[in-house]
Amino acid sequence: MNKLKTAILGATGYTGLELIKILLNHPQVDLFFLGANSNHGSTLKSLVSNRSIKKNIRVRRNLEILNIKNVDLIFSCLPHGELPKHLRKFKKLNSKIIDLGGDYRLNKKMNALWYKNKRSEESYKEFQYLIPEINGDKINSKKNISNPGCYATSIILGLAPINTMINNSQSIIVDTKSGTTGAGRSSKVEHSFSETDENLSTYKVGVHQHAPEIEQFIKKIFKKRVKILMVPHLLPIKRGIMSNIYIKNSSILHEEKIYREFKKFYSNSKFVRLLKGSMPSLQNVQNTNICEIGIKILPDKKTLLITSVIDNLIKGAAGQAVQNMNIAYGFDSNLGL
Repeated sequence: MNKLKTAILGATGYTGLELIKILLNHPQVDLFFLGANSNHGSTLKSLVSNRSIKKNIRVRRNLEILNIKNVDLIFSCLPHGELPKHLRKFKKLNSKIIDLGGDYRLNKKMNALWYKNKRSEESYKEFQYLIPEINGDKINSKKNISNPGCYATSIILGLAPINTMINNSQSIIVDTKSGTTGAGRSSKVEHSFSETDENLSTYKVGVHQHAPEIEQFIKKIFKKRVKILMVPHLLPIKRGIMSNIYIKNSSILHEEKIYREFKKFYSNSKFVRLLKGSMPSLQNVQNTNICEIGIKILPDKKTLLITSVIDNLIKGAAGQAVQNMNIAYGFDSNLGL
């Protein structure tokens, strides 16, 4: 098979830069186009100066991709709302799109409610939401891919193995924390070093858009209606997410039994690492595509704590996008990762 002629739009943001680093080492990818809204004119070598680069690509304006023929795959790291503006034009390229933004994660009704965007039903039907370890085997090769959000990834991977324990209408409390790169290259004061250093703060309490994303996925895949009570925090670190998930049960829980459920569920998953007798640490997964999970029954013996940690830029974004690409094109799921 010939290498995939691949483009990245929004290539100079944090997620775009992680994608570049991964794809430069992918044996089946020919990375030939980098686009940006404001940083066009720079070069690949200036973006990843510590890498061995065979061809020094110049960063162009995002929409210059429309002048290119024979583009197999487009990774979109565009800001929210940008991809839908140009989707019809991109369709003329006959390229598969993997969207790392939130434009097509929610269905039409939920998207209008949470993102305040109204779009045609047909545009939503062109995308499929994929978490490789859970519904990657249900991939529709004719559709584009909506890459999951970073918080959603850590939380769904923590919940999926115990889906049979979850009751309809159950409220699940999630205390979750992210490094500052989760907000992208923001100019907001609250994301600056002077504000985040030596500090811990909450934000979007009860109104974070990844909560309905999780609820929608669990309903679709596991046929359970749940309410995610999500409290996000901003950590004074660059990268990483820790999600502490609390589930209250009506009867006594047994840690060994639950551990076996997790082990069975992820027996064929190369990027999920289960811990027994200990809990995860962010340092164990930073700069990797690994999700590390630990479980603990609390002293009341009816409350289960699941702790799930990922690197928000890799497993929560670029790495998972490459996993989805590998599945879509029939490559080994860990190729390039």
